[in-house]
Amino acid sequence: MNLLKNKVFTTILITDIIQQAAIWIRNISIMFFMMDVTNGDPMAVSSLNFIEMVPMFLFTFLGGIIADKYNPKRLMLLGDSLSFISFVILGSLINKGYIIAIFITVLISAIVTQFSYPASQKYFKEFVEDKDIDSAIGMSQLLSSIFPIIGPFLGSYFYFTFGIGKTLLIISFMFLASIILIYTLPNKKFEKIESAGLIEDIKLTFDYLNKKRILKVFARMFLLISFAIGIAGNLDIFLVTQRLGLNEEFYQFFSGIAGVGVIVGGGAYILLSKYLKNIKIVYSLIGVFSITVFIEGYSTIPLLTMVLQFIDNVIGGILSGYVMTLMTKQTEQEYLGRINGFTSTLMYFGIMISSILSGLIMKHYSIVAAFSIASLIFLICFVMLYIECKRGLFDDDKVLESNYINKIDENFE
Repeated sequence: MNLLKNKVFTTILITDIIQQAAIWIRNISIMFFMMDVTNGDPMAVSSLNFIEMVPMFLFTFLGGIIADKYNPKRLMLLGDSLSFISFVILGSLINKGYIIAIFITVLISAIVTQFSYPASQKYFKEFVEDKDIDSAIGMSQLLSSIFPIIGPFLGSYFYFTFGIGKTLLIISFMFLASIILIYTLPNKKFEKIESAGLIEDIKLTFDYLNKKRILKVFARMFLLISFAIGIAGNLDIFLVTQRLGLNEEFYQFFSGIAGVGVIVGGGAYILLSKYLKNIKIVYSLIGVFSITVFIEGYSTIPLLTMVLQFIDNVIGGILSGYVMTLMTKQTEQEYLGRINGFTSTLMYFGIMISSILSGLIMKHYSIVAAFSIASLIFLICFVMLYIECKRGLFDDDKVLESNYINKIDENFE
């Protein structure tokens, strides 16, 4: 495959895999650590997720703007370097009993990621041909989705074998490996949008978004879906331990089943991307999401719950590939960082608010109520896309064709 001969693509892909592995190990080991020191308090887990989401919400849009204005390679190097340093320091402080340091380091790591990720996407947009974008995004998701399977196993293994301190030091050296790979990327001068400052950059972003109605629709979809995922996904471990009555160590197998679903979904997207231009398929899959999440919250049968998790993640893998491909194709390179930053901000906002809300719902009501609310949000998203389709925003066979979408945009201006 020509993509595998593309050095920039393979380098970005490998660094993304290393970073995702490090983040998964971090998330799982810290989750177990927090549950140990708080005796399994759901508010402690949801609060940690909330703290991680706050900087993502505050800095992702800014990170996208900066990625469009400054050297992407330097931003990626800076981001991974700060992550490396922060985890080295955290590993040392945790061993000395400074538990509060874990929140500070997670905060730092979450902030710097918001600057490095959109920078890497600019290399992706510049060095991958348009005809290969579908396959490139599908392949990236397929390889990255292995971590929902092995991530819980790795995180559990490192935490229970080495403890939180040594595990965090191992994570830091994974970021060091990523830094070395980023150095091999070619130096490239990217086209930039000249502006008078941050306020004008923000105005230019919203002006561009207003001209791309299809991007506006998908941005709203991002917000709704992330809110639903934040409520349900944040409570997975309690779904295992309380609703299903299983040991917390079973969580890694539960996550593994979900990870297999993501892999199948990513593979399905690669094989079927040419046939997924019908928007009815997209909102139909979201409608299925609404049903499966609702049943998942009520189920007390482990096998049924795991099957539903598998189905959810197959659908998620397909939808993710579809939306990422569409947004990459429909956004010019000089706007790609800020548009990715804006949509990611919406996503983090939804997850941030719903993460803390999920803990409150579960504490004062039940996990069934939380999953029912998530199901309702998916249903609202389904209705929204259905209405947009009936209004003529999407064409069944041309939704991914740039010229057609531009004509649609003109009709709405």
